Amino acid sequence: MRQFGEHLRAMRKARGLSQNELAERADVNDKYLGEIERGVGNPSLEVLMKVAKALGVDLATVVGDPVTLLGRTDLCAELHRHVEALSDDEMRDIVRMFRLRSRA
Repeated sequence: MRQFGEHLRAMRKARGLSQNELAERADVNDKYLGEIERGVGNPSLEVLMKVAKALGVDLATVVGDPVTLLGRTDLCAELHRHVEALSDDEMRDIVRMFRLRSRA
């Protein structure tokens, strides 16, 4: 459930929504949405469908593999969050990796 909550949080943040905004759009309690994102809450199918609709995605995207099903916008947002946490040396290593990959 924790991994699902992290996936849901990433989708919400990629769309620039606060928990309160998403909860309001999905017509669910904001505290409950917070519990779901922390991996504590166990959402029903009805809640998952409401959240998917509020995010503008299908149910499979909400409950599926968090990385495989992300669209380009969400992937970019996820990468950005990870890159922001890297040191300069770690970023250089990643750039080197990308350059090597593009040569192959």
